[in-house]
Amino acid sequence: MAKLRHALTGAIYELQESGLVRVEENGRSGLFHPDGRWHSGELRSADPHLLGWIGGPRLEPRLLPDAANGGSPATRRANAAPSLALPRFAGRG
Repeated sequence: MAKLRHALTGAIYELQESGLVRVEENGRSGLFHPDGRWHSGELRSADPHLLGWIGGPRLEPRLLPDAANGGSPATRRANAAPSLALPRFAGRG
């Protein structure tokens, strides 16, 4: 199951088989729905973004066809904005 540590609080967010997210922080824990609602436990608040990230739907990765993302890598390079390099002056190598 998915498990992440919150970068700021150090809390551990872990997806349970039930679909709820268990959050443990400073020896206290709680269960939350992926949409942020508290379910049970001593810990009654958690980061709603991380709850959604851990407990939200799992989507299949998608690759866009070349036409949708600007063509092949060579085509994207050819159509890229011109360089901002300074022009060379006559007489200077």
